[in-house]
Amino acid sequence: MWGDRSPLNQNTQWGYMKRLEVVINAAITDEIITVNPFKHIKEENKPTKHRAEICYLTMEELKTLENTPLNPPIIKQAFLFSCYTGLRFSDVTRLSWGKLQRDNNGDTIINFVQEKTDKQEYLPIPKKALALLPERGLAKANDIVFKLPTNKFTNVVLKNWAFSVGITKKVTFHVARHTYATLLLSLEVPIETVSKNLGHSEIRTTQIYAKVVNAAQRAAVDKLDAL
Repeated sequence: MWGDRSPLNQNTQWGYMKRLEVVINAAITDEIITVNPFKHIKEENKPTKHRAEICYLTMEELKTLENTPLNPPIIKQAFLFSCYTGLRFSDVTRLSWGKLQRDNNGDTIINFVQEKTDKQEYLPIPKKALALLPERGLAKANDIVFKLPTNKFTNVVLKNWAFSVGITKKVTFHVARHTYATLLLSLEVPIETVSKNLGHSEIRTTQIYAKVVNAAQRAAVDKLDAL
């Protein structure tokens, strides 16, 4: 709203600055201006991007939700499917039966294009994820596997579901992707493999999960002091 004079949040400031930098660089390339004003701004005075704390489910919390019914059940199936595949909400809602294919070893993979990155991916999926698929029936190859409501409504359902069993974390659908990454790393899967499964273009994007796992391991060890 034009009348809203509240300050922009940290990430919005950072985003605006990055867009402005692109415009300035283009102006210099086109010789419209000759001096880059951003070079006169000290780094400590530039807005920085704030990374929110990563929220994920532990194995115990995941098992608790697996054993807790949810209505409609399709939301539970889709969420747990994401926990065991790392797929984003956008990719889960676009997943069609034809994208579930067999590789040369007879194992099931998902052959799809990530909506966020527009990259072709071949994602191996475990049997636990296959068990979460709804009945196909007479569905055709182009038919959607998980017919979900909006992301906003789905997140409200997930939050209430988790809260009903004492999980006070802010559970959203994206928590499933975080859970997938942290579980693999905690099982000592190489970070390069985890990065590939998540479809990250740079391994440093995956390293944030490694830091989370290390912190969780430290916290677990510290509990020994209470014995």
